[in-house]
Amino acid sequence: MPELVTFDIVLQGIFIGVVLAVLVVAYNKLVLGRFVKALIKAEAVHPSFAKSFEELKLRKNFLFSFALRTRSSLRKVVFESEETTRKGCYYIPEDKLYRAGRMYGGKDVDVLLVAAVLIILFIFFTIILMYMPVLTDQLSFFTELFGGSGK
Repeated sequence: MPELVTFDIVLQGIFIGVVLAVLVVAYNKLVLGRFVKALIKAEAVHPSFAKSFEELKLRKNFLFSFALRTRSSLRKVVFESEETTRKGCYYIPEDKLYRAGRMYGGKDVDVLLVAAVLIILFIFFTIILMYMPVLTDQLSFFTELFGGSGK
């Protein structure tokens, strides 16, 4: 007989989901945000003003290549110049600047802040899981006290 889904398992799933969300936001702000902020600072708002990674003084790596694949969320705001002489150069159209700033720019996030958030989340969920038996005992007491037997 398969094990029933317990409250502990649900909480662990929530914890994993929150941690993944924090990591995705950190990736967007720390890695992709550098690229987007560099394009905005360089005023690359038109194909003729498109900038390469070298011009932005950034090193193109796997993370950037992956993020710049076709139909990615980054490609909805960052476009590649179609001019043959400007291939490998990127820009953000003026009508996408606000969205790019909101998604990838905004308030600065650093590695220490991400680490602190993850540690606080770990402590919080650990405390909840440690005191779960006490909470469930109290809940069953109130259920018995107020006639939760369903009769």
